Amino acid sequence: MAIETEFITKSWDIPLRASVDVAVIGGGSAGVAAASAAARNGASTILVERYGFLGGTSTAGMVGPFMTSYTPDGKRQLVAGLFQEVIDRMVAMGGAVDPSTTEAGSAWGSFIELGHANVTPFHVEALKMATLEMVCDSGAQIRFHTSFVDVIMDGERISDIVILDKAGLGLLRPKVVIDTSGDGDIAAKAGAPFEMGRREDGRMMPVTLFLTIGNVDDDRVVAWMREHEKLHPGERLFECIVKEARETGAWTLEREFLNIYREPTPGQWRVNTTRVQNVDGTNPDDLSRAEVESRRQVWDLIRFFRSHCPGLENVQLLATGSQVGVRETRHILGDYVLNGQDVLEGRKFEDGIAQCSYPIDIHDPQGPRGRLEGIHADHYEIPYRCLVPRQVSNLLVAGRPISADHEGAASARVIPPCYATGQAAGTAASLSLKQSVAPREVDIERLRKTLQEQGAVV
Repeated sequence: MAIETEFITKSWDIPLRASVDVAVIGGGSAGVAAASAAARNGASTILVERYGFLGGTSTAGMVGPFMTSYTPDGKRQLVAGLFQEVIDRMVAMGGAVDPSTTEAGSAWGSFIELGHANVTPFHVEALKMATLEMVCDSGAQIRFHTSFVDVIMDGERISDIVILDKAGLGLLRPKVVIDTSGDGDIAAKAGAPFEMGRREDGRMMPVTLFLTIGNVDDDRVVAWMREHEKLHPGERLFECIVKEARETGAWTLEREFLNIYREPTPGQWRVNTTRVQNVDGTNPDDLSRAEVESRRQVWDLIRFFRSHCPGLENVQLLATGSQVGVRETRHILGDYVLNGQDVLEGRKFEDGIAQCSYPIDIHDPQGPRGRLEGIHADHYEIPYRCLVPRQVSNLLVAGRPISADHEGAASARVIPPCYATGQAAGTAASLSLKQSVAPREVDIERLRKTLQEQGAVV
């Protein structure tokens, strides 16, 4: 028998908090870049963030290191601009390692070759400060502890954004909105079409709670890996130990190896190994279940590290993410949908606004393994049309939910492309106001030229 859902209706008087040129909703990687770019290009800009710090999944979720921002051979940087500026700020603090110095197959990249050269190890606290300084220096206003609630539409145009903060409900009145929520929340509320997960069945990649461990014997971990990669080429870190433990029942996680990354501080590593399946990151019940299950997995991991893994016998749990890391939810449908063949074949576009080379990296929505397939070219491009959602005239989308299918998004979802699409969206929003046109109608050559002049690679 179907359960009837109960509703109530209540009217609110919602005060106007601010009128701005550009409202950026979500202070993660794409949001930091979008707000900084919009403000630097002359638009009055407000950045809305639910936490008390910026960085999104890289800080609240502790997702790291940043994956590659270079060509597969490591000879040319593909994502620069505001992304490199954040790195430079962290390096100056002693809180990051520049990606130009990190090699494939090293401890910085969890000993993985494909797609794991030129990664950027960083400290979460350094990233919080670097992103904060960059946005503040740009002149953008930040509204912390503020959540997105809803949109008010005037035809196909967003006229107001409803927010919630400690003072209650409020309104923002922007001319252009940039959705950097990570899940396409604003686009979905505004009526933009989207797909969930993979097209054939809607299944999404699993979520992961990151953790940082300390008191690791770095040399012993590296020595174990170097010995075993000679005996078993292609084997991942501690894979044979995990396999044996699975047979005895000592390992139950849906992972077949340990995915851990050395951090700038000696003895400290970032762990990407927990896994919770069948989670819809837009469903609060699923997210709650994922938090409960993944935090239990964290302590199972700590016990396993201590009892089974050479070099990890004395590890201490230093920190866990404030939230699980979500790899996939909505794919907003834009004027172009980036697909897997675009990525693999290294396709270029007349309206390209970002260059990327990260492999198609799919964590299996139904099993312990996945697919890591490198591109067959120097790089591929993300076209501006992937940032322009259908059916909403004054909205741009940047970051994880840009217009891409399951395979295309499996490459474009990582942090460097999020910064690149964020910088492009913020720049385009400002240009659209200067040109008195909708974001969809921005002069593409002027956009690309502006991005190049400001350090981006297009």
